[in-house]
Amino acid sequence: MKERNVKFKGKRMGELIFIGMGLYSEKSMSVEALEIARSVDLIYLERYTSIMPGLNVARLRNLLGRDDIIEVKRSDLEENMYKIISEAQSKKVAILIPGDPFIATTHMAIRVEAEKKGIKTRVIHGVSILTAIPGITGLHAYKFGRVVTITFPNGGRLSETPYDVTKTNLKCNLHTVLLLDIRVEEGRYMTIKDAISILEELESIRGEGVFSDDRLVIGIARAGSPDCKVRADILCNIKTLDFGPPPHCIVVPASLHFTEAEALVVLAKAPKEIVMRMVVK
Repeated sequence: MKERNVKFKGKRMGELIFIGMGLYSEKSMSVEALEIARSVDLIYLERYTSIMPGLNVARLRNLLGRDDIIEVKRSDLEENMYKIISEAQSKKVAILIPGDPFIATTHMAIRVEAEKKGIKTRVIHGVSILTAIPGITGLHAYKFGRVVTITFPNGGRLSETPYDVTKTNLKCNLHTVLLLDIRVEEGRYMTIKDAISILEELESIRGEGVFSDDRLVIGIARAGSPDCKVRADILCNIKTLDFGPPPHCIVVPASLHFTEAEALVVLAKAPKEIVMRMVVK
């Protein structure tokens, strides 16, 4: 391992750097991300906001040429963030984050607090599920509305927010990305089949046709990986498919441009007769 104890003349200035790792594995990191991760004084790795199915920590340590990567839990960053902020006052500190650092808003509080204390912060962006979905599905990037997460029931109660958000997006003729709950520390990863069961239950409660059996939905598994799976079909058919290991997400399209419809047929094996009925003339 390289020696990183460098002598500085005068006052040493710290920095807090948020590094996006991309979607699949340590190989998804950009050249800039790798260079910075190799050079910082302290480096943390969090894996609770999302999962990277191909990430291997041993390979990551070897790729970066350092064995001092500190794996942190949610509580380490959220409840003890001032420890990291304090370290960044005099050292260059990096936090490795799946996807793009602030797609999940979890870490923004750390950045804001650091800036308030006069600590320089920087973001090295990575590919996120939100930037990958248009390429995976062929849907136009500018036609997406608000993003929402389907969460596991809390005390037996279901959040109706996914229903409300999808309903509003459809009314505005915007596609909806439904992220699925991930609770890494509990070992719980919502699947597309789990999510559709929740959506069907919400439909039975609300009865407004947002998630009827004939609603076109797109299931995506392991975006960015060599075995990414994407399928588009009506809801009652999608729930019967095996999408394999997580992470999973769902997209609910609004009306389609003819190029979007063609892409869904080719890329997501969508039934042609269904998508063509959704094309705006």
